[in-house]
Amino acid sequence: MTVMNKQSSQNAKQDDQFDKVLKTLRCEGLGPHNKSLELILSLLHDLDATIDIGGSNRSYDAESFAIFLRGTSGNRYRISVNYRARMAQLIAKRFNEIDFESDEKHFVRKTIGALMHPFRKFMNFEIHWYDSRDGDWESICIHGRHDATPKSWPADLLATTMLILSDDLHHSLEPSMNTLRHDLRNSYPIAWCAGHTSDDVTFAYVTKFVTHLEALQNAGDREEFSDLRKVAREDLFNEKGQVRTAENLDGGEK
Repeated sequence: MTVMNKQSSQNAKQDDQFDKVLKTLRCEGLGPHNKSLELILSLLHDLDATIDIGGSNRSYDAESFAIFLRGTSGNRYRISVNYRARMAQLIAKRFNEIDFESDEKHFVRKTIGALMHPFRKFMNFEIHWYDSRDGDWESICIHGRHDATPKSWPADLLATTMLILSDDLHHSLEPSMNTLRHDLRNSYPIAWCAGHTSDDVTFAYVTKFVTHLEALQNAGDREEFSDLRKVAREDLFNEKGQVRTAENLDGGEK
């Protein structure tokens, strides 16, 4: 089999995996959830992600799969997803009686929170990054406390997570990304040593980046953080003014 044919076969296999997972996750009567799944499918293609059904981090009371993708740091991330169809079907039974129509995001989020609080495990996930030092996967949490009241549909949070991890270097400069900053101070130099970063990335740049992350971690207050972040954005990315932020996406770590 030629390289091209092999790649084509692998792509077809992944497309089948995508379709199988999306079909499993769909739930009749849960329109917002099903709509979010379309975004996830699009991101799987756009971010060149792959899927493994089952996987080592599966939960035996749920349908489980793992999403693998790389960040701009070169880090390989694994998002282990567990979906419990019975919970989804229970939510769907009277879902059409719930009023989500409001111009106020605050009201909508409260409604989602009240509904999802007892059903937070209907679709949950865990994040790990690959540690080349020992070949193990290190856990990372970028969305704060697991017992916090949900503010969005789980599938929306999963899509947000994929976007954050795929552009981890930019997002690590956001105020809410404390854990991501902490882990990148380890994982970015490791990724460089393992040859997982872009060819044009020098260790001098990695050093500069983690030095900025350390300064942000040690900021004494929001004003100091904002000043340090502005300097970091200009120094690392030559950016000024407003850039992408996880605050513009639901579910950022607090």
